[in-house]
Amino acid sequence: MKIKILFTILVVYFFSSCAYKPLYKRANLYYPHKVKIVIKSKEKYENNASTMKLLLDEKLNAKSSKDSNLKLVVSIDRVVSSMGINKDLSSDALMLVIEAKYVFFDKKGELTSGSLRNTGSFNYTNNNYANIVSLEDTSKKIVKSLSTDLADLILALSTKRKISP
Repeated sequence: MKIKILFTILVVYFFSSCAYKPLYKRANLYYPHKVKIVIKSKEKYENNASTMKLLLDEKLNAKSSKDSNLKLVVSIDRVVSSMGINKDLSSDALMLVIEAKYVFFDKKGELTSGSLRNTGSFNYTNNNYANIVSLEDTSKKIVKSLSTDLADLILALSTKRKISP
């Protein structure tokens, strides 16, 4: 009898002793319908458009998604400007601003639209290769951040009317 009680206490203690439970679950949310993604840019900005399309497609579309008329159109605009840091306002760093204007459509028309903007900076040196690499790295980080924010906005969209894919 004492062994059964001791065994029961140990089992209850063992299963209830682990108090760790993750605060957030890392669940991938997708639309059940495929979203067609169109990225536009005025000029050829290295690979910003293709990187954003790839990241948005990865976040919004699953392999099991059904074909639909949902469409996300994103326009990318990039501005590089100098930052006057020294007392004589010579430029030691450059600031990169990327703005993404988006419109999300379904079969009936526009669901939502807006714009996102993100900035980054990098050091400007006498080495041209280092400047190109810094610009590309900063662009990639900003585009990754913008695409994550945009995908989260689209997935958390609450509209006044029902979405008709």
